[in-house]
Amino acid sequence: MKEDILKALEFPRVMIRENVDLRSCRFNGQYVGELGCKLCNAATECKWLTQHDEFSSLSQKPLAEIATALEFAMHFVEALVMESDHESEVCRCEACRWLRGARETVADIHHDSNGSIE
Repeated sequence: MKEDILKALEFPRVMIRENVDLRSCRFNGQYVGELGCKLCNAATECKWLTQHDEFSSLSQKPLAEIATALEFAMHFVEALVMESDHESEVCRCEACRWLRGARETVADIHHDSNGSIE
């Protein structure tokens, strides 16, 4: 299960990097904490990227933490899909296919843990 989630996090990482405008970021998209990033519109996404990038030892993190990261990513991709006016249940684009898979994975996590991922 954990390996599936780690693999699933690859796609939203790319989507966030491609869809969050970091050109004006004085920290080059690296979340530095509330003091440096509190006025930035992309602070939440930058924090997620910093904590869940491919170099952050994700495999060492507890299942609950990476499951929460997947849920955040799912909501981000869901917003992009809705903005593009896709019907995510039937659309064949990569984002909608990923979203369907992520929903299944999240449902499996909740089912395997009796509704609690902590």
